[in-house]
Amino acid sequence: MPALEETMSAVFACAERGDWTGFRAHFSADAVIRQNVVGRDVPIDEAVPGLARLTADGTTLRYDNPRRVVGTDSATEIHDVVFTRPDGHEIRLDICVVMWFNDQGQITRADEYLDSQAAAALFA
Repeated sequence: MPALEETMSAVFACAERGDWTGFRAHFSADAVIRQNVVGRDVPIDEAVPGLARLTADGTTLRYDNPRRVVGTDSATEIHDVVFTRPDGHEIRLDICVVMWFNDQGQITRADEYLDSQAAAALFA
């Protein structure tokens, strides 16, 4: 199995660049994402356009202070994600992401936990 930590790094790097096609390529065809603020499993092909909308207005994102624990078929990362609006306003969220991988090293499931009240600032 490809190195899980390398795949996690690549996924987050794609998100930082706004490369949602590259982001999607790291997931299996039947992968799902669950964000506690959504409350249900979302198929990857439905989730990616929603994630892309977060940066469609020119907002950028970066990941600060990553902390990882890697297992044999899963990995967990806690990080700060910093969204910077085109006007310079920053929104910082503390997030925990747990990812599960198949034998080919593709992500089959990602669970993301964040403070929904803090995340509401993204949509204000």
